[in-house]
Amino acid sequence: MKNFQLRFFSSILLILPLVFLFSNNNFLFLFTIFLLISISLWEFLRLLSYRRNINFNNDKNLQFLLSRQKISFFDIFLIFLINFLILIFFLNSKNYFFLLPFMIVILLFLFLFKDLFKILGVLYLSSPFLVLIFLRNNENFERLFFFILYFSILTDVFSYFTGKIFKGPKIYPKISAGKTISGSIGGLLIPCIFSVLIFHNSNNIFFIIFSSIFFSFVIQLGDFLESYFKRYCDVKDSSNLIPGHGGILDRLDGLILLILIIFILNQFNFNFFFII
Repeated sequence: MKNFQLRFFSSILLILPLVFLFSNNNFLFLFTIFLLISISLWEFLRLLSYRRNINFNNDKNLQFLLSRQKISFFDIFLIFLINFLILIFFLNSKNYFFLLPFMIVILLFLFLFKDLFKILGVLYLSSPFLVLIFLRNNENFERLFFFILYFSILTDVFSYFTGKIFKGPKIYPKISAGKTISGSIGGLLIPCIFSVLIFHNSNNIFFIIFSSIFFSFVIQLGDFLESYFKRYCDVKDSSNLIPGHGGILDRLDGLILLILIIFILNQFNFNFFFII
């Protein structure tokens, strides 16, 4: 119960910056983007630095050193560079052309490190924030972003509760020790039930069921990808910034992948069942 209360109040604080992304105020919106992407990249790059510098043959109790791990000057400059390019893209977000120089500059800079894992990680974490900036020009942005938060929150909450209540076998304990099959099923089915009850008048019910399960699956897949990365770095949490939760990456894991999927589907004019 104590852990749940800590997670609950920390979640409320975490929701605040996400709510700011609904704002029509450009400064507030952009500041929130800068904040989230900077912390996400800082956590990611710090974990990579931690993995390189820690001897994994040592006692596992030495993981407390993660909190003292620093990133290099080049990593700091990389975060600054990405934020600068995001600003440029924000000022010209109606033009696809500005995606190309963004990718080229980042790839050229990362090529200096010759680290494929770092390249893929930085691109993966940066892309959703570009997507949000681009989608902001869409007349349905508020609905799209609400849709993303809706599935992310429901999937995360009910995966947690059904896993705690029913317990049972783990899905893949080597990657994520806490995720159970029952929790995963609850995270797929309960958001689906909510969607059917809320949106049944707006579209075909079978389409709603299929879409709901698919989006919840995407969120859980994003969660597993982040868990794999943490196991790769031999840590439990991406940082200790959020009491009871870990780091920003621990909370945005499923959200990141879902944003990318929503963007792709939107480009193909996917019929989101909540938009009439």
